Amino acid sequence: MKLLNYNFSILAIVILLTGCIYGDIDKRQRDSITIEAARYCEANHYSYCEIYIQCYRDFLDQINAGSYYSLDLMLPLSAIQDLDNKQDSKKAMDKIYANLKDNEKKDRKDLSLDDSYLLFPHNRCSSIINAKPYDISNYQEAIQQKIIRNKLNNK
Repeated sequence: MKLLNYNFSILAIVILLTGCIYGDIDKRQRDSITIEAARYCEANHYSYCEIYIQCYRDFLDQINAGSYYSLDLMLPLSAIQDLDNKQDSKKAMDKIYANLKDNEKKDRKDLSLDDSYLLFPHNRCSSIINAKPYDISNYQEAIQQKIIRNKLNNK
């Protein structure tokens, strides 16, 4: 019987520790996404990258992109993240959009929505750096609902 109590204690500790570091994971995830957006901006030699990055981060926080139940959101950026080549960073948003369209073809609306969460801040801030926005109109309603839900949860 003591063995059962011992296993339960370990499980309880793991669950508690996971809860304690969740905020750090959320922050690291948002930081990682923001860093990749900064690399994209700088690789394309856009002006006002600092303002773009702050704008991108503000809209990313509105969506609360780090609150997803999995880290699948990072998949589009993970391929970009480990490449130091500026050519690859230049096309970061194009790759995310291509991934979105590919997931749509595969009928993976959940992953397409995750990709649209990365493109939404870019679209909102693209005019700052004169970059092209991407068509995520199919996801606007879901994104707006998520923003409203996050505002209600944070009150």
